[in-house]
Amino acid sequence: MAKAKPFIKWVGGKSQLIEQLDAQLPADFGNWENVTYIEPFVGGGAMLFYMLQRYPNIQHAIINDINPDLATCYRTVRDNPEQLIESLMDIENAYLALETEEGRKDFFMAARDRYNEKNLDPIKNTTKFFSNIVCRNYNIN
Repeated sequence: MAKAKPFIKWVGGKSQLIEQLDAQLPADFGNWENVTYIEPFVGGGAMLFYMLQRYPNIQHAIINDINPDLATCYRTVRDNPEQLIESLMDIENAYLALETEEGRKDFFMAARDRYNEKNLDPIKNTTKFFSNIVCRNYNIN
């Protein structure tokens, strides 16, 4: 089985703290039965994915985040992955079809402006959410 990893990079991620946080768990945590893992500030999900892979006794996970777009993103990935992939491919193809950097910048700015209006359906919102994160992480804008 493929190892699940965070699909977005998030400010304040817990990736570097995983071993320290894991050491704080009770020594017999792996032996507990029917565990529900709760993470109130999931962010990129580094700790979530680690816990789910390390501890097969976790039967349920409840995640939350104060950022409504991030919460929408997780629900969309969970509930509508095929439609999201199609939407992401559409925006990628439209972006890559543009031949100039100026055209690509204008495309990104228009997508960002549309995202910032905050009245998109979950698929379009998550698509533009991803594109904003990618551009921010690569300093594109």
